Parts: sequence; C-alpha cells; structure tokens
Amino acid sequence: MELTEKIFQPKIWLVIVAIGHTIATIIPVLKDDASLQNVEVEYAIWRFVSMIIPMLFIAIALSGEIQARLTTVIAGPIWVMFVLWQAMDGLTFELLPPTLLWGILAMSGVIHGNWEDFSLGEKRLFDDSSE
Repeated sequence: MELTEKIFQPKIWLVIVAIGHTIATIIPVLKDDASLQNVEVEYAIWRFVSMIIPMLFIAIALSGEIQARLTTVIAGPIWVMFVLWQAMDGLTFELLPPTLLWGILAMSGVIHGNWEDFSLGEKRLFDDSSE
C-alpha cells in the first residue's frame, strides 16, 4: 500500500492533468484563431478559468486530506463522464488517455482522502449531541 500511496500523490497528478489538459485542449484552440468572438476560444478560456486554475490552486495551496477530497470531487465526475461517453459511443482511442488520466487523478484523491475518518466524524457529531 505504501508504493500505491507514493505513486498516487494528488498534488503530482493534479499538476500532470492540468498540464495535459492545457496542452491537449486549450493551446491548439488559441493557436488557430485568437479572436475572442470565436466560440471555441471562449470555451478554452472558460476551461482554463474553471478547471486549470482551481486544479493548480488545490495542488499548490492545499495539502493532506482536504487536497485529496477536493481532487476526488473534481476528478470523479469528469472520469464518470468519460466512461459513460465511451459506453454510449463505443471505445475510441482518442478518449482513452483522458479517461486514464482523470481516473488516476480521482483514484489518487480516493486513496489519500481518509474517507473512514470522514464518516466517523459525522457519526461522532451525532453521538455527541445525544449525550
């Protein structure tokens, strides 16, 4: 388990996915036509503001369980989206790399999130109020 915890560090995978997401989806759009009236450019800017900046913030400013839990909250739904997309449209090679990257990112959050303490904390909260 120690090797798994070393490999699946949320901080490292957040940076890897942020860089990969920027290279694969944002830079190509901005190189083609940098006009702000282009819908694809607006969408690229929206992805940068809504995904890249928060991922880098979580990787740099946070640590420990909160970083891992936020990583799971961000990456989990996106991984599920890719899996459902491939289940409905069929497996395609183009979607395998992002599916794997987002899956590894979500897994890193699950491994380091200490979810057992989270559920025990809620249970203790209710136990303390009844005494």
